[in-house]
Amino acid sequence: MIPPPPMSVPRALLLAHQRGEATVNQVLRGLMAHKGWLVPVSFFEPEEVRDTYKVAFGPRHQIPHAELWIYTEQGTATYAVQQGALLGAYVTMIPGTVLFQRMPEAAQTLKVNAGGYAEDLLELERVSFDRLALWARTVELEQAMAGVGDPTADLQLMAKLRAHGEYHLALLPDGRMIAKPGEGGYQQPGVVCTSPDSYDTFVEALDETLQQQIRHSIVDGDAFGAEIARQDIDAVFFNPFGPGPTLTWPRSVGEAIATAPRIER
Repeated sequence: MIPPPPMSVPRALLLAHQRGEATVNQVLRGLMAHKGWLVPVSFFEPEEVRDTYKVAFGPRHQIPHAELWIYTEQGTATYAVQQGALLGAYVTMIPGTVLFQRMPEAAQTLKVNAGGYAEDLLELERVSFDRLALWARTVELEQAMAGVGDPTADLQLMAKLRAHGEYHLALLPDGRMIAKPGEGGYQQPGVVCTSPDSYDTFVEALDETLQQQIRHSIVDGDAFGAEIARQDIDAVFFNPFGPGPTLTWPRSVGEAIATAPRIER
């Protein structure tokens, strides 16, 4: 007997969330990090998918006009077809960071793994689409940050960091950043998190007394440079305990971000 294919990470996270074993943020990160999405051909312009790998589930794509149906893996789509879904042609291997940044204007509802197993279904309304896009940009940014040697020399990366919508800071009652002396060879690197789950992971690792004192501050990229400038730190310590990339960059990155070109979203 041929064993079934391994379950995709986002599908496994959806099931774990239903059991109370995964947070909403873990699910959202899993959706963005997944690189194997199946998306209807009609989602794309013809020239975008001319040379992509496609799978045809039948001659017709017939779902409600204001809905977008996407699938975490081919097996979930195949099962939906077996249950009567008319899916037509799909493009495979679409990264979540691409998919969730360009939700079509006509779509009012997003359905993940629709028409198949009820426990696999995730349904999101249009009010959630902006948050999905922010998560997609965040994971895309974190992927770009990982492995960079001299960040301030990468002007494109600095521009992306300036465009980032949410930096999460744990501030002491007097407004100072929490720092970890000695990290990366710096005397006073201040902690910054690029995502809400990285912030939560960091705070959960702190002493309970300290947790009760800190203030959660969220700033965008335009305010980030000013925040770094007012702090008595010599470096920025990103995402100390993940799941975003753990990096220590010099304080000068704050000025580099503040003066980087703007990216229109």
